[in-house]
Amino acid sequence: MLHYKIKEYHKDFNNLYDTLKASAEKSPDKVAVVDDNGSYTYGELLSMVDSMANTLIKEYAMKKDEQIVFFMVNSIHMVTSFYAAMKIGCIAVMLNTKFSAYEIEEYLKDLEAVLIIGDSEWLEKFRDVPTIKKYRGIVTEKTNITQIKPSKNTPANAGAEDTAVIMHTSATTGTTKGIMITHRNILEAAYGYVETQQLDSSVISVLSAPIFHILGLSCVTTMIIYLGGTLVLTSKYKTEAVLKLIKKYKATHFHSVPSIYLDILQSDFPGKDLSSLKTLVCGGAHISDEDMAAFCKLAPNAVFRKAYGMTETAGSGTLSYTHCGPLKAVPNAHVTVVDENLNEVPAGTVGEIVFCGPCCALGRWKMKSCDSPYIYSGDIGYMDEDGGVYILDRKKDIINRGGEKIFPKEIE
Repeated sequence: MLHYKIKEYHKDFNNLYDTLKASAEKSPDKVAVVDDNGSYTYGELLSMVDSMANTLIKEYAMKKDEQIVFFMVNSIHMVTSFYAAMKIGCIAVMLNTKFSAYEIEEYLKDLEAVLIIGDSEWLEKFRDVPTIKKYRGIVTEKTNITQIKPSKNTPANAGAEDTAVIMHTSATTGTTKGIMITHRNILEAAYGYVETQQLDSSVISVLSAPIFHILGLSCVTTMIIYLGGTLVLTSKYKTEAVLKLIKKYKATHFHSVPSIYLDILQSDFPGKDLSSLKTLVCGGAHISDEDMAAFCKLAPNAVFRKAYGMTETAGSGTLSYTHCGPLKAVPNAHVTVVDENLNEVPAGTVGEIVFCGPCCALGRWKMKSCDSPYIYSGDIGYMDEDGGVYILDRKKDIINRGGEKIFPKEIE
């Protein structure tokens, strides 16, 4: 039987806002965020966040545990709004900007959001949402969100075990799930990733994924702010734009998905220069050994790490500890493999991959009491005697013919 016990939390930060505050106090003049419109130091970012938090409290009566809908592309407005919500202790409900008005309504109908923070270009979608009148307002980049001066005596209001984010995922079930991710979950993801990748405050990361996805939020944005590094954003992904930013800012870190790695490989952009990169991370799906090798030729100074996690694990879980090495559990995650009776199986035995540990989410919205602390991935694989994790396929895709398991990947 499974018997992992989650350890109590005894680390430096109790919430995400405090990581920003610490980085700003340490390096106020260092560039924290670069977006399409300019660059912003840690001191400037903290001031904007504090001002916005006060405005949200005084103008919109926002309180701890109230939900705010985020409908935004990557920008300083997104980062400022998120950390302001984290300071108040609000819950950020992340929505994909590609959603239609119908999808927005479907995702929000079972939630209790009271405010929308979005980009003005998406306002037309919200005008078609039937329940829009129930919200206290819509805040955009054109709203004077920093009109009220911050109070230095206003402390952050969130605790480590409080829900920070509700992020929707349907995985392979087709059923939408609002996953409640705590401050601790995201902090633990940062701690584990920083230790495994051996990163420090000198890191400069170009973000190609949207912040409303777990990779963009937890695996990059909050980790870089926690480190006191520099985060380079582009509002809408274009391969050429990402390549320009990597070269211009001499990026040292890049975490993305296989499709974007392939886009870069296949791009004929003449200014392609990845020599500054020291750390490459690829997650979200399988990448072939051939594609990894080809990309390493483009970025000869980088260590290439595979990553495997879930929205339910705050994007954390497993990572390659060595260049192109096997996946292994990060320091504060526990990974095991179970059979159909949910019993752990010996090394080398195929079964379902299971996550446990402090990075695992609180549960689903309106299903706060989880049946167990374990996250069953729905992925089939095995572990070797050294803790290496090998993923073979999705559980629901396995074909059982005469007692023999056939993996669709093998057929392909």
